[in-house]
Amino acid sequence: MKRGGAAIVGLAVLIVACGVWWFLLHRTAAWRPALTEREIATRVLAEYLSTRFPGSKALVIANPFSQRPGQSAEISAFDKAGIRGLRTGSKTPDSITVAYPALRPEFDQNPQSVYVDPKTTTPLSFLVAGNAFDALAERNPDSDLIVSLIGLPLNVQNSEVWRSPEKPRFALLLPDWRILGGPETVRQAFKTGKLAAAVVGRPGAPPEDVAPEGDYKAEFGRRFLLVTDENIDELLQTNPKLF
Repeated sequence: MKRGGAAIVGLAVLIVACGVWWFLLHRTAAWRPALTEREIATRVLAEYLSTRFPGSKALVIANPFSQRPGQSAEISAFDKAGIRGLRTGSKTPDSITVAYPALRPEFDQNPQSVYVDPKTTTPLSFLVAGNAFDALAERNPDSDLIVSLIGLPLNVQNSEVWRSPEKPRFALLLPDWRILGGPETVRQAFKTGKLAAAVVGRPGAPPEDVAPEGDYKAEFGRRFLLVTDENIDELLQTNPKLF
C-alpha cells in the first residue's frame, strides 16, 4: 500500500509538472514573435555601437522588476531578450555590464501614488528613482556608454550623467521622446553626441504578433529605424511624428 500510495503521489506530481510545463510553453509561444523582435532590435543597435564606438564599455540599464520575486515570467523574458540581443551584436560582449536602477521610494510604499502616463512607451521613466542613473554610473565609472532598455527617467536632464559634456553617451530602445522635450531638444542631443543612437518603431511595421522571418537585418528594416546623428535631420523632416 505504501509503495502504491507513493507511486500515485509521484504520478500526480508528474502530471502537475507536465501541466505547468505545457502552460508555460504555450504562454511563452504567444510572446515569441515580440521577444524575437526585441532581440533583433537590440542586436542591430549593439552592432552599430560596436562599430561606431569601438572599445567602449557599455552599462546596460535593464528592468528592475525582472529581479523582483513574484513578477510575471513575461517581464523576465523580455528583459533577457533585450540583453541577449546586445551581447550577440556586440564585438566585445564581455565589456557589457547589466545593472538595475532603484525605484522611487514612494512607489515601493504605495504603487498607486505614482502617476504613469498611459501613453508612454517607457513606463519605468515614471518609476525609477531620481538619482538612479547617476548612482549606477558612479558604481560603474569605466562605462562610457549607457544603453537603456527602459527609457530615460523624468528628470534625466538634471542628472550628472546627462549634463556631462563628454561621456557617457546614451543609446535607447523605443524611447518616449517627450521625456526630453520637443524635437529640437532631441536633435541637439544627437548633434552634441549625448545621444549615440536609438531604435524606434518604423511607421507601418508588421504587428508584434507576426513572427519575424528570414534575415534579422531585413526584419530590422521592416520593423524599426535606427536613429543617429547622421540621419536625425532627415527623419525629423520625413517622419516628424516619431519625435
